[in-house]
Amino acid sequence: MLEGSSKESREVLLALADALRTPLLRLNVGSQSSFSSLDIRTITDHALRDIDALLAAYRNTDQLQLETLSLGGLIGDVVQKVQPYAALSGIQLEIDDRSRHQPVIANSKSLAMGLELLIKALCDIGQDARDARLIVRADTRHGYPRLGAYRKGIVLDAHDLALARKLIGGSRVNAGVFQQLGALRILLATRLLEPMHMKLRSAKSDGTRGLAMRILPSSQVGLFDL
Repeated sequence: MLEGSSKESREVLLALADALRTPLLRLNVGSQSSFSSLDIRTITDHALRDIDALLAAYRNTDQLQLETLSLGGLIGDVVQKVQPYAALSGIQLEIDDRSRHQPVIANSKSLAMGLELLIKALCDIGQDARDARLIVRADTRHGYPRLGAYRKGIVLDAHDLALARKLIGGSRVNAGVFQQLGALRILLATRLLEPMHMKLRSAKSDGTRGLAMRILPSSQVGLFDL
């Protein structure tokens, strides 16, 4: 049963229905062109994964099962799952692990889902970018662990992220760099990360813009009170 205000739940469900038009339209067009059976399976698989993420984001998160996990190990698993989706848009995912397997306290399923949603949101923007690489990076250079995805050739800032969070509830909305499906994914990622005290923000790393979650030590300590 979805929790939260009825208005918010209704808007998110409407957004999900509208957002899922995108993969369904891709399937409809692809069935008349050169989509392989693997492409079709990838599109349907990730549509279902988005639905699973929505259910996880709106179910009760008061009793999160926390564990100590390695950022380096987590990004490898997520990238392996998302690579076929990225390949549909000609994007190559790269892992840049500078965390030295920095341990963090989190719910592994929620954190992995959140990262996957960020990567897919970035895959669907900047299609005309010359450099088709998307870098998934874990590092501690900012004095705290940070986990993010960065795409060369895109322009992305805090304003775009704020717009994405406001797109839910409209139909066929297009504002900033994110359209409805990307906006929904950002909303779900934000909701999945919040119970773990992780902040999602626009970020820049090595000159490349993207989305990142910061994992502050003070917030990590606070998780022991859950």
